[in-house]
Amino acid sequence: MPIVQEVKERRRYIRVAPSLSNPVKTTIQDEDLHLEALRVKDISLGGIAVELPDNVWNVPVGRQVSKLEIELPKLGKVTASGVIRRLDVDRETNKKICALEFTRVPIPADRLLYQYINRRQRELYWFANERVH
Repeated sequence: MPIVQEVKERRRYIRVAPSLSNPVKTTIQDEDLHLEALRVKDISLGGIAVELPDNVWNVPVGRQVSKLEIELPKLGKVTASGVIRRLDVDRETNKKICALEFTRVPIPADRLLYQYINRRQRELYWFANERVH
């Protein structure tokens, strides 16, 4: 009998990329940090990855961010707080990426995030299956 090795998933939450025609925009605000209308690369119930402007690269990993405002298309604005977990460069677009983990998301905002992610998953599934037929 062959031995099957279990593969462990690192992520706790499903991530989705926003639609190019309906992008998700984020504003990061803290005492000495203010970045507006950042394009979201992907989003989950656990966090968000955003593209940083070319002139910003000095955002320290581990820094607490007191206010994240996320504009979800057709659903409204979500406010949360988080911590910067990773800075990287997207290999496909060569853009700087800042990954933030949510540390506090109020229940109404959590529900909106859930709705958005669910809707986006259905759209992606529909488009993938539409191409096959």
